[in-house]
Amino acid sequence: MPSTSDSTDLILFDAGMFIGALLGGDPRHVEARPLVEAARRGEMSSCTTASILSEVYGALTWEKAQPRHAPEEAAEAVRLLVEVPSAIQVLDTGLNVALLALELASAHNLTARRIHDARHAAAALLAGVRFVYTYDIEDWKVFEADGLQISGPPSTLTQLKRIEEGKKSESLGN
Repeated sequence: MPSTSDSTDLILFDAGMFIGALLGGDPRHVEARPLVEAARRGEMSSCTTASILSEVYGALTWEKAQPRHAPEEAAEAVRLLVEVPSAIQVLDTGLNVALLALELASAHNLTARRIHDARHAAAALLAGVRFVYTYDIEDWKVFEADGLQISGPPSTLTQLKRIEEGKKSESLGN
């Protein structure tokens, strides 16, 4: 199990990481699977939240999932992501997370389903986590001002670099 003494070394794995790893028909599968397996083995200090795991279950049982999992198969797959011997930690959530999530949602003008992003971010921030692995750049960029940094996977970092280069080109062209 990774040490919790310095949680700033922990990487929060967002739902897309797990979904990509578990769904062979997902375009993220080739990249996500080895990263999730490395996290499970403890080669990467990683964590997630119960609500992220719920999202994964939902994605696995969705009618368009490739392959679609039966509820019992999805439950087993999600359980195996975090149950010992997996080294992926599940962050505690509770009242403080809920209150910070509301504060973040309000501060960033998030509405509707974006409250879930704020809840994930709040759990990470309260646990001292600063790094996020995600495929959903727009969902997480908003929390950079709060101290969360997208640090992977590699395809996301490449995409972030292109975005930044595009912004620089636009500012030079104006």
